[in-house]
Amino acid sequence: MAEEKCKASRLEVAERVEEILKIRLDGAQFHDCVTFAKEKGWNVSERQVGRYISSADELLVERLEKKRKPVIARHIAQRQALFARAVNAADLRTALAILDSECKLRGLFPEAGVKDLLKLLASQEERLRKMEGNSDAVTAGPATPQAQEPSPPAGQD
Repeated sequence: MAEEKCKASRLEVAERVEEILKIRLDGAQFHDCVTFAKEKGWNVSERQVGRYISSADELLVERLEKKRKPVIARHIAQRQALFARAVNAADLRTALAILDSECKLRGLFPEAGVKDLLKLLASQEERLRKMEGNSDAVTAGPATPQAQEPSPPAGQD
């Protein structure tokens, strides 16, 4: 016989939403949340788990910092803490990856797209200089007209 479902109180729902939020931040997907709810004995449908997930996502949006500077500062602090842990664990590969991530966040490395744009800009500037040089020669014209040699007929060298 199926277990009897009783409605959770507002406090229980709020606690469940918090728990779902925590596991979602750890990377849990929908099916993971359904399994989690079953393991916790919540006795809820998959649809209800979906509603908990939606509420958790809304809660996350409410809690997120809206201003850029505090968000960047927090991310840098998190990377610095992770860097310290990686170095203490002698995980130098991870430490280097963390440093690389922090440098990108701070904008210390120009992105590949920016490098490509700079190369394109330099080549366009060079083409413009050449065109300007040619236009000066065209407007001035040749000092004395020169006769052109006729080209040989096709097939003869």
